[in-house]
Amino acid sequence: MAHRSKDWKFAFEGSRDKASGALHLPPARVAFTNAHQDDMDPAPMADVEATIATFTVDRMAYSPSPPIVFGILDFDGGGRFPCELTDCSEDDVHIGDRVEMTFRVLGTQDGIHNYFWKARLLPKED
Repeated sequence: MAHRSKDWKFAFEGSRDKASGALHLPPARVAFTNAHQDDMDPAPMADVEATIATFTVDRMAYSPSPPIVFGILDFDGGGRFPCELTDCSEDDVHIGDRVEMTFRVLGTQDGIHNYFWKARLLPKED
């Protein structure tokens, strides 16, 4: 499964509709703006910064370092993505904070590590 979606999983690559410029995260074959099919360009997103549109704190779901802080990110240049935040406490996070993407362990089962992208807060500018 990881190999079938390697551009998304390992490179954090979305797709951008050629006609409208709409960004799809995760990548899609059909555009949500005009229903064009298979008319997308790759959209590398691993180095694109984003802004936290909203977030929640989950104290019920399992996490090796609870609680889970989960945000909805608006990427510079378009695209919205729900994502776990890492390297922060719930008190550190505010709507409007800037984040960058980082490749992290999601979990381990039967000795196999599963990695994906999480967002990390950027240092605040003074």
